[in-house]
Amino acid sequence: MTFQINAWLERPAPKLTISDKSSGMTLLEWQEPQLSRLLDKGGLVASDFGQGTEGDQQALARELFLLCCQD
Repeated sequence: MTFQINAWLERPAPKLTISDKSSGMTLLEWQEPQLSRLLDKGGLVASDFGQGTEGDQQALARELFLLCCQD
């Protein structure tokens, strides 16, 4: 399964979603205030969501799934 990460972190109501790239189905979603807590604690860093290779983005998606389990 290949994941697509959509992150809108620098807007008044930040949002982050991970979806299945082939079906478009949303698998994970974070919104305010949970997302702000993760950003404030350092669990998420906005610069991690810049342009990266496909492998970098897939590794980031796996880390986000693990982070979701910890939260």
